[in-house]
Amino acid sequence: MSQVSKLVISSDGCEIFAEGAGNLDGPTIILIHGLGSSTVVFNNLFKDDKLLSKVYLVRYDMRSHGRSGRPVDQSDYSSPKFAADFMAVVDGFNRQKPYLLGWSLGGTVGTDVCTHCPAGYLSGIIYVSALPYIGAIMMDLAKECLKNLHPRLIRQDVSDALKARIDFVDSTINDCNADNWDDRLLWVGAFSHLDANDVLNAMSRQQDPEPLFAAGRGGLRLLHLYGDADQQLDNVVVEEQVSRHFINKKVVVIKGGGHALFYEFQSQVVEEILAFVTM
Repeated sequence: MSQVSKLVISSDGCEIFAEGAGNLDGPTIILIHGLGSSTVVFNNLFKDDKLLSKVYLVRYDMRSHGRSGRPVDQSDYSSPKFAADFMAVVDGFNRQKPYLLGWSLGGTVGTDVCTHCPAGYLSGIIYVSALPYIGAIMMDLAKECLKNLHPRLIRQDVSDALKARIDFVDSTINDCNADNWDDRLLWVGAFSHLDANDVLNAMSRQQDPEPLFAAGRGGLRLLHLYGDADQQLDNVVVEEQVSRHFINKKVVVIKGGGHALFYEFQSQVVEEILAFVTM
């Protein structure tokens, strides 16, 4: 199964780096990473033969992350532009009716798509330890660990900013050890690519969750996956404030699961994803 890498051009000219692999005849899942990371966090899924034999995976770097463009102005980080980035990736790989899998901050793109893309554009949404939208919910959703990290991530103090990025990555993986040390360094390296302005821009756009809720009430399918040992997010908040709007949903709580659920509980997450997209 060959892997295809390309730069697609969004509506405002911003370059978006994306990669695809898997079964071209299967359903499409677009993987969207979290704050400070990049496509590299999904390396394990892009090597999962069981998953790749059934679906076509596409992953991309959000603007200001990884190998995608890094506009400077906050106006370049509006909700319509995040939706346009998503559509550019879908069109760039000639796919239709994709599933959107958003991990952490990547989950917010689901709100952008439901707001600015045509009705029925998505086959479903998969939340993995996700922030569903930028707004007041963040204060309830964020645990103390994340609330304490946020101001350090946007400081100009270079030495503490780097330490904050290391601490952030360490809080996503509950069991950092010699076996995953290389992946940890890769994830820290991805976050080190972002400066304070990039972090602020990534979190700055205004989002109205009502189109997301309306899509859920209208039957858009949702798979909500999270662990009960997530150090960053109190995911029950999403279940209570967001998932309840979806009439066609499945919520799966994995015992012992941390924030990077797809990484530490790969087999179980893949099983749930395949059951959801191939039913």
